[in-house]
Amino acid sequence: MWFQVICLVVLQVTLLLLSPFLKNRWPFSVYYRRLYVPYLKDVNSYKWKYHVVPGFYFSIYLYLVYCYYAKVEYLIVNHLNLFERGILLPLLIVLTPSFGILTMVTKPINIHGNGISQHDKLKNKFPFDNIIYHSGNVCSTCNIEKPARSKHCNICGTCILLQDHHCIWVNNCIGLGNYKYFFMFLLLNTISLSYAFLRLLHITLSKPDVPKSKNILALCILTGSFSVICGVFFYLQMKQVNNGMTTNETDKWYAVQELMREGKLIKSEDNNWFALSTEDAPDSPSQVYSTNFYDNKTYKISNDYHIVKDASEIPNVYDRGTFLDNLKGFCNE
Repeated sequence: MWFQVICLVVLQVTLLLLSPFLKNRWPFSVYYRRLYVPYLKDVNSYKWKYHVVPGFYFSIYLYLVYCYYAKVEYLIVNHLNLFERGILLPLLIVLTPSFGILTMVTKPINIHGNGISQHDKLKNKFPFDNIIYHSGNVCSTCNIEKPARSKHCNICGTCILLQDHHCIWVNNCIGLGNYKYFFMFLLLNTISLSYAFLRLLHITLSKPDVPKSKNILALCILTGSFSVICGVFFYLQMKQVNNGMTTNETDKWYAVQELMREGKLIKSEDNNWFALSTEDAPDSPSQVYSTNFYDNKTYKISNDYHIVKDASEIPNVYDRGTFLDNLKGFCNE
């Protein structure tokens, strides 16, 4: 009974979360119109909604633990070694939600927490690259100059340093100060769920004395499904780390590369970056725009400019060169 309920709830949540991206298709259009718009779209209404998804996660997690100890363990205990029973399983079961709680309660560093006197240090740590981040941009809500790699979160109500995204699973922004807990949370979820699925599958298929049980099958299906989801999330985050960028910056880099693909991204002789006006021919621009999307002014440049045609010509100054160096940059405050 509980297995069917869990599957039904997971399906409903999945349809709801996908509805903004597929809002013109049925049945996503129904979920978008009836649930997402009235309850989720406005960040300031129904504040209780931000606690629903974390509560949903911990409910699922506790159900999986209960299902194992109450309905499955006694069926397979003879095929688990002492290390698994006494050390590995208890560690995974305790550490996984613990890092989730740490991610929830650890607030990322924000502009207000650093003050104006710290802005010079931030500029050294996160310099403006003048491609996707430019000096002089002021947050209209915080009324403070935005440091490079920061983003205002409407839910948290402040500008978060090195902001990646506001994670609905922990109801907290992921940014400078809690990356290490968030990465460990994703990693441990992936490891524990994958281990549970593969170990159960191996025991069921290779040990003829283990009875065919619906509880084992249900736990296999749930852990296998969730391990794929967590694995995809973890892979995507590590891919961002490897590229030296945040989820927030992905859209910014996409916009810059879209200008390049359209033949509108140019680099001046003094290493400034501009976008061609749509009316101008690339070989004789009369006016150009800054790649700073907050700057609506037009500029004139000399004839000494270069039309960027390859992504390798666009430097990412925030990429430290290796995965480990980038990971340290995200995790060290």
